[in-house]
Amino acid sequence: MNTIEAAKGNWAVIFNHFKLPGITGKRHYKDECPACKRKGKFRCDDKYGNGDWICSCGKGTGFDLLRLVTKKDFKTLAAEVDQIIGRTFVKGEAPKKVETDTAELRKKVTERFQKLKYLRGTDGESYLKGRGINVLPAEAIRFEPSQKTHGGKVMQALWSMATDAKGQLCYLHRTLLDDGKKALREDAKKMTRMQEQNYCDHAESVAVRMFPVDTTLGIAEGIETALSCRELYKFNVWSVLNTSLMKRFKVPMGVKKLIIFADSDWHGAGHAAAFHCANINILDRSNDLTEVKVVFPDSGDFNDVLLNNGNVREINYIKKVAA
Repeated sequence: MNTIEAAKGNWAVIFNHFKLPGITGKRHYKDECPACKRKGKFRCDDKYGNGDWICSCGKGTGFDLLRLVTKKDFKTLAAEVDQIIGRTFVKGEAPKKVETDTAELRKKVTERFQKLKYLRGTDGESYLKGRGINVLPAEAIRFEPSQKTHGGKVMQALWSMATDAKGQLCYLHRTLLDDGKKALREDAKKMTRMQEQNYCDHAESVAVRMFPVDTTLGIAEGIETALSCRELYKFNVWSVLNTSLMKRFKVPMGVKKLIIFADSDWHGAGHAAAFHCANINILDRSNDLTEVKVVFPDSGDFNDVLLNNGNVREINYIKKVAA
């Protein structure tokens, strides 16, 4: 691994060492750009993990910025960055990768998940059946019988793994259970980031992929909502966890019909996310879609529909084919 690769995930530390602005995400840095000194024009989103930045004076990688500010050559800067991130190089040996706290957590979570039971025959299955859900997820969700919680209490939990379009684990979603029932706690549902923040900010198509991809695919916000849709409509449905991730979901290749199941919130966020997702996917000429449908209940979500036979409405969009 060379210095450029080793620096990925460490640019906040590197910039801090050189007394430069940190990762600003989608917001502009309020003070001066370190290169041109203009105020409010500089932004560093680290989009590709290379310390990526942009300003009215230009754009580039973290090393480009260091060269502009320090006037040093790449070889000199690479040696300094190696020291900052603790990378050592011994001739004939591959350098050790610098493990961040997030990388260590991701490794522990992945190892633990592999040891957990599938849902059938567990209190996790009983919990879902109590919600009217009989079709269990084929993948991505398992039962944790001994979940340590804040305060030291040991409970049960459903562990759900949300991955992106590249197959990288981005989030662990955990639902606490108490003897096969949803725990009555404020932290009964918790989503934990499994990648660096800048990676998650730009990850595409993050979802709990509970069933294989098929020519018809549905997405919904919540895990139980997605499973309720699978129960109702009989085709595979994924959970995208929240409205922010729904807005960034891009349909996989091979899918001809995308069905977006929207929650009917009082504030309209579920509808807004669903129609935004429909818009970007129906306009995308690179996918295989022929149509997108947005489906929503008169109120609540699709678990309410499943349990109470609520009314459902839908709007269909057909992709225009170029002449």
